[in-house]
Amino acid sequence: MTLKTPAGGEPRPNDAEMEMYARAYRQRGEADTFYLRWQMHTAHAMLLEHDPTRIYAEHGGLNGRQIGEGARIAARRFALLLGEPPAFSEPLLRLKIACYEAMIIDVDELKRSRAVAMIEAAIRRDARDLGIVIDEGPIMPDAGGWH
Repeated sequence: MTLKTPAGGEPRPNDAEMEMYARAYRQRGEADTFYLRWQMHTAHAMLLEHDPTRIYAEHGGLNGRQIGEGARIAARRFALLLGEPPAFSEPLLRLKIACYEAMIIDVDELKRSRAVAMIEAAIRRDARDLGIVIDEGPIMPDAGGWH
């Protein structure tokens, strides 16, 4: 992105950026939708990764492993959208925990991204804000996975 400063003014967002901001505003607070989208993209990733050498000519010649990784990236984005806003109720916190618990058992996911650690931090903060006690010990496995 390049910023253009009008003469004597501040940088202004262009039309595409304004549309992105409007879309972001309209999508706020849709935790259940974010959870379902995370779940769907995660399932797609697993399916695509079962045939890693298949070539998808209609998608730039990428193979199943590459498109599967794209699905994981999409899933992570929705997990982060789910984790980012405060959970003002226990059911919303449960959605975050369900997402976290599914991601934490995938050792490869822990190598690919820091999203799990970010979601863990959000869960701990939400629990504290809601008056829910969560064990203060580490809840992430080490690099070798769960023992």
